[in-house]
Amino acid sequence: ENEQLLLMIVKGRYGETASFLAVNAVAANIRFRTEAGIEAGFGPDSLKGENLLIGELAYEENPTITYSPVQGHKYVRQLESPIPLDLMLLTMRHPILGSRSMNLLINRANNLRNPHFLMETTANEDQGFKRFVELFTQLHAAGVLEMIKNPEEDITADILIGGYDKRYTNEVHEFMSLLELPFAEDQTQLITIPTYFGISFDKPKGLAITTRTTLDLIQILRASIDVPEEHIKSGIALSYPPLGPDEERMQIKVSRTRPGNSSLAVPYRSYWYYIDEADQATKGFFNALRTLWSITIDDSLDSRDVPLMTIPISQ
Repeated sequence: ENEQLLLMIVKGRYGETASFLAVNAVAANIRFRTEAGIEAGFGPDSLKGENLLIGELAYEENPTITYSPVQGHKYVRQLESPIPLDLMLLTMRHPILGSRSMNLLINRANNLRNPHFLMETTANEDQGFKRFVELFTQLHAAGVLEMIKNPEEDITADILIGGYDKRYTNEVHEFMSLLELPFAEDQTQLITIPTYFGISFDKPKGLAITTRTTLDLIQILRASIDVPEEHIKSGIALSYPPLGPDEERMQIKVSRTRPGNSSLAVPYRSYWYYIDEADQATKGFFNALRTLWSITIDDSLDSRDVPLMTIPISQ
């Protein structure tokens, strides 16, 4: 499935479609067989051999794998739907992926628009969103900012800011100002910011977030492909907008021969496209995409609606 996903990403850079098969079920049929016997000698003592007890144990495994083609309106809808906010908030709390996940997954936070991977942008948008991510990460690492789940249906979580000393007063004030939210000068007062999915054009009442789709993340990886020069000049490869700072750290490399230092590689158009085994940024992003892709497939597969391919394997 990893190879299928990488090949689909590569073929999409050339404007071509790709089919995808997902494992629908695995049935492992196991059979044991035992045999026992006695071998004894008869006749004169000189002709008798030692009496032997002979036994045999046989083990046979016959797994059957069923594949389903990934297709249909459920799959397209899941692929092009925004990433759920609760999943995005979980990645934001990751000690390593925190700030990178915000840059990659968030489209907009209140009136701050993420400029990464856009055809057009402005310096103000760039600096505002970048600073928002920096402050969020800094305050969360210092224990000043925390996130908790909100029981209300229309609010995913609450961001709590409190228990900070004067060292973080300016940062908290700047963070609230970027989001255009009121700031309490009393440092003992707990600040609660409702976080929900949506767009806020008027004065925001909390933190309104919109997220990218799984397809958006696929497009980012397509833009990171090191396309051969002749494919660019001939026009057979599509042009993509420039990558942002975090996205520039990722790269799907290309080689004429099968690379020996790859964690994942697929052949296409007489080249090998691969992810370097030492490229942790690309590997991490691909793994995150793979997880979201699995959720997309799981929510869209329905074996009643599609043909199945069953392959028995004997060992």
